[in-house]
Amino acid sequence: MNVIPKSLADYNEGDIYKNELITRLYSAKPDYLIFEGNKCGEVTVATENKELRRRCSEIGTRISVITEYLVTKNQKRKFVDQIGLAFSEAIEGNIEEAQKILDKLIERIELYKGNLGKFYYLISCLGVVLIAIILSYLLNKYKFIPEIIPHFIIMTYAAIGGFLSTAKDLRKIHIDSSDFGWFQVFYGSTRILISMFSGLIIYVLVKSEIVLPNLNHENNIYVVYILAIAAGFSESMIPNLLKKVEKTNK
Repeated sequence: MNVIPKSLADYNEGDIYKNELITRLYSAKPDYLIFEGNKCGEVTVATENKELRRRCSEIGTRISVITEYLVTKNQKRKFVDQIGLAFSEAIEGNIEEAQKILDKLIERIELYKGNLGKFYYLISCLGVVLIAIILSYLLNKYKFIPEIIPHFIIMTYAAIGGFLSTAKDLRKIHIDSSDFGWFQVFYGSTRILISMFSGLIIYVLVKSEIVLPNLNHENNIYVVYILAIAAGFSESMIPNLLKKVEKTNK
């Protein structure tokens, strides 16, 4: 273990400060020390000077937002350099410059987490589609519960339509950085499940001859497959069809 220096200005990377290993040193002055400790991805400011503490508190709100956004150690380490720079500017009295650094950093983090959230969303959609395809294959191959095979195959085609729709509109999906994590996996999975049930509704409507009764007589299942994909792709298709059926009955 390295000998503990007497002055804050004497600290270097690899030294121990109050049981914390200094893994990255941003600034070491007689009145303050700015460092990253124990590879945790967080910046620590050590000072006994009340004025320097006050300066750091002026950027505390932005630091709190960043802390809320950055949950894992890997995420923190991606942006820790800019946090250290902001603290250095704040302590030197350049509060506005420190705030600008943090504002730009928050924008970068929101963009980063937004893109990552969209990736999670898309991957969860793809995962549900692959599970549906595998189950359809196994059900069809082993004829397990044959009564549900046609229904589940239709739902699988609708899941494919839902995935295509998600991929097409991915840029329009807004991911809130404060509402990030397993939520995207849940939302993506739910989107595909809704698509699957939309396809099932189409199949039931056709088989019961409520809509497009000719398809039921022509025995052209591929047209029904296409309709299932369209039902999964379009969130408005089923409501529009039901409205038409309602008008027809009236």
